[in-house]
Amino acid sequence: MLRVVAALCSVFPVLATAQSATAVSEVVNLTFAPCGGMICLPVTLADGKSHLLLLDTGNVSSWLVADTARTLGLRLEPIERDGKAVPGVFRLGVQTVALQGRELSGKFLALGREQAGELPAEVEGALAYTLFKEKVLQIDYPHQTVRVLDELPQSASRSASELKLITFGRHGPPIVVYDRAIPELGLEGAATHGQVKYFPYTDGGVNMYEAAAASVAFGSYVLARRPARVYFSVAGRNRVHQPDGLFEATVGNALFAHSVVTLDFHSMKVYVQPG
Repeated sequence: MLRVVAALCSVFPVLATAQSATAVSEVVNLTFAPCGGMICLPVTLADGKSHLLLLDTGNVSSWLVADTARTLGLRLEPIERDGKAVPGVFRLGVQTVALQGRELSGKFLALGREQAGELPAEVEGALAYTLFKEKVLQIDYPHQTVRVLDELPQSASRSASELKLITFGRHGPPIVVYDRAIPELGLEGAATHGQVKYFPYTDGGVNMYEAAAASVAFGSYVLARRPARVYFSVAGRNRVHQPDGLFEATVGNALFAHSVVTLDFHSMKVYVQPG
């Protein structure tokens, strides 16, 4: 999921054209592979070879699968909690990776296969949004392209909305609509009459109700028309974690199939516009 806070997304304005958000020279212009509904990028690691990593805008920590980190000869430092090592989670320290030759540095973790969860084939880790600090990250969904820019032109900044970085719950990642928000959003009917759908890459694999809504929009820009698909927590063993009342919802990659999303980590502005 691309985890953009829904409460903020609801007031995003729309830029007149996609060109205004890409007027500056592109540092990275990389075609991505949609794998399992997520974004997978070819990333050059310390061995000088290309590896397939997820792009995760909802995580503060980039990570590698522990087996890959060992193959690269990296030192895996155990992480302790209450005086005991956390199974399958290690610090790798600051690592430098490259996208199309552009080097990016940030802190990485190593995760055992159990902690990494069920991953698409050949995926060996993930890049967190923190790796793009002081840069502009643009995801062009119609053209399946990720761009890393140094800056946006001043003419575009007037049309931006505020981008906030918040925690995604005190006990785990968020769900699409959390229980306390359902009555406030008028979604009681949809939340109780959906069909169960399994998400293998969320929280180690979870079930959610799938239901239809009239539409999903950011301001006047309609992202999905009837039947727009929305998802709700299902009680039981495979229930997804709640976001502890910190926000109402998250939005996924599929919702932006016809859009360009630009995250400007210079000015903390976000753009959502037609592709």
